[in-house]
Amino acid sequence: MNIKKVLNKLKKIKTIPNDDFINRLKCSVIGEGMLHEGNIFLINEAIKNMPSNGYVVEIGTYGGLSTNLILHLLKKHNKPHTIVGCDAWRYEGYNDKKNVTNSLYIDGRNDIQRNNYMQYIKKAYIESLKLLSPNRLPHTCHLKSDDFFNNWNNQNKVTDVFERCLELKGKISFCYIDGDHSYEQTKNDFDNVNKLLLKNGYVLIDDSAKHMKFGSAKFINDIKKNNNFKIVDYNPNFLVQKIN
Repeated sequence: MNIKKVLNKLKKIKTIPNDDFINRLKCSVIGEGMLHEGNIFLINEAIKNMPSNGYVVEIGTYGGLSTNLILHLLKKHNKPHTIVGCDAWRYEGYNDKKNVTNSLYIDGRNDIQRNNYMQYIKKAYIESLKLLSPNRLPHTCHLKSDDFFNNWNNQNKVTDVFERCLELKGKISFCYIDGDHSYEQTKNDFDNVNKLLLKNGYVLIDDSAKHMKFGSAKFINDIKKNNNFKIVDYNPNFLVQKIN
């Protein structure tokens, strides 16, 4: 194995000071293994330092772990920002791209339908937010990210999963991109965010660490060539800031 890759894997992950709510959160919400410990530190850094206006945007929410985390950190740092976001809630199995699994069912099972599984995850998302963040519910839409930003660019009114209407318009101060991890979709999501991102705003791209093979990791090479952005930190995923 390449020595540089080994060193990247061994790089000590930065963490925030102990937080009892976050400790409890990880065993309260579906998806604990889907939020890297290092992302908590980077999200915290972005929230502390992001512009004072604009939305916090989350692309890909799954069961609500990261959404509840972001809401907790917003409260902790006395930030008034509203969260808006989207999730298609379309489960992709581990072997789908290898054409091994039956598209009707989840991995290795023929008694749990994929649609039922994802309805369960969506319902869990809604219930976790109602329980853990009842006074500051996000505006999360059941939409693919391309459709979400198309509505935003046209300032359309959309209905979130809590049955509330929202007119999508305005700028972004911080975005957590955790949707489709392909190179193409990560690029689409980043480009869509960039059009709305305030100067000094932040973007965190999940599964973008140097040693990873996801398209989202490959896309970091594009950002390194973009003079409008700087890399703030990697832990091991990359947090970037718009500087021009």
